[in-house]
Amino acid sequence: MATAKHPSSGRASVRPPGNRRSAYVLAGIAVVAMAVVLVFVIFQSTSASSDKLPERTTTGAGRILGDPNAPVTLVEYADFQCPVCKRSETSLLPQIQKDYIDTGKVKLEFRDFPFIGQESWNAAQAADAAGDQGKFWEYHDALYNAQGAENGGNFTFEKLVAIAERLGLDVQTFSDTLSGNTHLDAIQKEKDAADGVSSTPTFFVTDGTTDTKIVGVQSYSVFKTAIDELLAKAGQ
Repeated sequence: MATAKHPSSGRASVRPPGNRRSAYVLAGIAVVAMAVVLVFVIFQSTSASSDKLPERTTTGAGRILGDPNAPVTLVEYADFQCPVCKRSETSLLPQIQKDYIDTGKVKLEFRDFPFIGQESWNAAQAADAAGDQGKFWEYHDALYNAQGAENGGNFTFEKLVAIAERLGLDVQTFSDTLSGNTHLDAIQKEKDAADGVSSTPTFFVTDGTTDTKIVGVQSYSVFKTAIDELLAKAGQ
């Protein structure tokens, strides 16, 4: 390719004019910035999808985790497709479980608030169908560990049945319950009765008379303060 000639000296010039050179530099910076952002997004996505819920050390009856007679209750409204709900399960709730649930001071009560799409309703019904066989929490954890893109096919009927089979449930009973929408009305009523809830996760720390609402994955200290206040009130 021919090189441009400087009009006054006649010498070959391999550099573009100043304004064009600046444009090239800016374009190069933009490309690098986009690459960095893309790598970050991919990393974040990969990290989120690879997080697994820690193994449970405490059991419970139905949707209650921990001692049913604990003086304080942590109520959680969640959607199994919600990535922030999963983050609370992997980064926040394990510490609360260790400090308060395992010690009998707090019980966790799960409540459904499916709002992302059809697969949210599928998953909620499946968890309750597993609960009929005494494995709500095992199925709850398996759902979060199977979480993928919202309404991306991770919670189809077939995949939910496969989870039930893997957990050793009576698959025929589970399938009949799920396909018959046995728990649909109850889940709808629970969602409709969720006063003050518009997103997930939403928590309420309560002793039955005093409620503290906490929206999203707040710091552990926020939950600790609310819990300790009610424990002190109960003489704990």
